[in-house]
Amino acid sequence: MATTMSSMRQWRPHAFLLLVIIAAFLLAPRAADATPGFARQTGVACEACHTVFPELTPFGRLFKLNGYVFSNVRQLQDINVNRETTLALAEAAPLSVQLEASNTTLSKRIPDAAVNDASQKNATQFPQALSLFYTGKIADNLGAFLQLTWSPATNSVGIDNSDLRFADHGTFPSVGVPDFIYGLTLNNNPTSQDVWNSTPAWGYPFITTVAGVNNDAKTQIDGTLAQTSAGLGGYLWINNHLYLEVTGYRSAQTGTKNSVTGNVGPLDSTTANRINGVAPYWRVGWEQDWQRNSFFIGTFGLRDATHPAGIGENGPADTFTDYGFDAQYQYIGDNHIFSIYATWIHEHQDRNTANGTAANATDRLDTARLTGSYFYNRKIGGSVQIFSTTGTSDPGLFVAAPVIGSAAGKPDTQGAIFELDYLPWLNTKLGVQYTAFRKFNGATSNYDGFGRNASDNNTLFVFVWTAF
Repeated sequence: MATTMSSMRQWRPHAFLLLVIIAAFLLAPRAADATPGFARQTGVACEACHTVFPELTPFGRLFKLNGYVFSNVRQLQDINVNRETTLALAEAAPLSVQLEASNTTLSKRIPDAAVNDASQKNATQFPQALSLFYTGKIADNLGAFLQLTWSPATNSVGIDNSDLRFADHGTFPSVGVPDFIYGLTLNNNPTSQDVWNSTPAWGYPFITTVAGVNNDAKTQIDGTLAQTSAGLGGYLWINNHLYLEVTGYRSAQTGTKNSVTGNVGPLDSTTANRINGVAPYWRVGWEQDWQRNSFFIGTFGLRDATHPAGIGENGPADTFTDYGFDAQYQYIGDNHIFSIYATWIHEHQDRNTANGTAANATDRLDTARLTGSYFYNRKIGGSVQIFSTTGTSDPGLFVAAPVIGSAAGKPDTQGAIFELDYLPWLNTKLGVQYTAFRKFNGATSNYDGFGRNASDNNTLFVFVWTAF
């Protein structure tokens, strides 16, 4: 153990020197960050870490993999008798605020069952969401991305995507590995720890309406476990090319009913699915950077046995096996920025029919997204995405119902998203986003069995997104 700790202390000066060299190289041709909290900590501007927020640059990915600890501000430090740092605090906490405001217009009104009137077509949200961030260094080799969000639509406050991580450097020159990063991540959403924008947590669309009609058929890895699970894992970033990660997820604490007040805890067992034991998540990928270009290709997956809502921990469980493939290309020029993301996720579902929901013993769900974006001078640009969800016909899971139902018993939904953005400042985005559905819940017309067509869910979403 003494030898290991000594080796780790020897690695750290080299790791810091390597990070400074890489930062200087990447920042040389352009100005220089991340959330405003990261900008305050590093002393560089948003474009070092982001092409157009929240998409990460190669330097932004390296900053995250190194544990969010690179700092260019004065630290409050303490050193023990062995000249080891025991405290390293920034003079000011790296805090920032994010505000989203929007207006949503649906192609056709949503009936309001309470008053038997077609009354909902437009919705203005100010704010749509309001977030407080702590983003940055906690101590040497330890940093955090923590987000607390208030959502007025549900009048709720909760922890959003959050990531606490430790990172350090090592080297194995004898086997041709002059440098690697090793780290630990503790997070609350599978893929939120990822540094590429081709996986679900940080993938496009980066902002969406809270007032639209959405297809609820999603794979487990595509946000189903977001903020209801916690994962602890380890990762390696070898020679700035190869990424390896394994993380295990467990559900958040199951709610229990208080016999005095009748209140239920954070996860009510009647409404939320719960992971049985530990759900393993894996991630493997390769990145190649040259000149102003960057290309990544990878695979990721998750396997979890889940107790459906209303089923106790000793009851039957459904098992979901997700595996996905993704790729990302970036060109970052002085004036022109171009990106492509591709994602495909397949989920195999082993259903325990004793749970009384699915009609089939096995089901499948496939999700595909292809996105391209272009920005000029980080001022004006936009994105186009083609998306598709297909799956097994299961009349137990997908039933006819107004607006959100499926008369065909299928989850199949296809369409496209078109977005135009203007950034008057690097931390403020004004956008217009239009979502057009070709098919919704298995059909183009009368998909819900109550006369609603897929195109009736087309959405015009106008938003302001700023962080300060």
